[in-house]
Amino acid sequence: MKKLLYFSAFLIFACSSDDSNDNNSNEINSDFVGTWIANYSGDGSGSAEVIVSPSGSVSGYADETDPISGTVTNEGSINATSGNVSDGYSTEWTGTLQTDGTGSGTWSGSGFFGTWTAIKQ
Repeated sequence: MKKLLYFSAFLIFACSSDDSNDNNSNEINSDFVGTWIANYSGDGSGSAEVIVSPSGSVSGYADETDPISGTVTNEGSINATSGNVSDGYSTEWTGTLQTDGTGSGTWSGSGFFGTWTAIKQ
């Protein structure tokens, strides 16, 4: 359960929107769009699959069961939440996705914490 909670938080990303005034201001850098596989470690360990949409919204699952949601900015900054609040477990994930298809950051929740890394598929 700990693994699921930790990784789930990674996948839920909440980010600020792009402030540009061009017609594509609602879309993020295409290098971030697609499926990412992440692994987390620290007080718990596991994996997650995250899908980043062209609008920057994030969805997926940690440890195949905990839903993840959030957003990514045009610069690759991510903030996400995972877990099931009704079960009392919620994990926050923050970090950065890179245009080279890698990403990393930290996670924390319910008194536990650690790091994560991701690779774009």
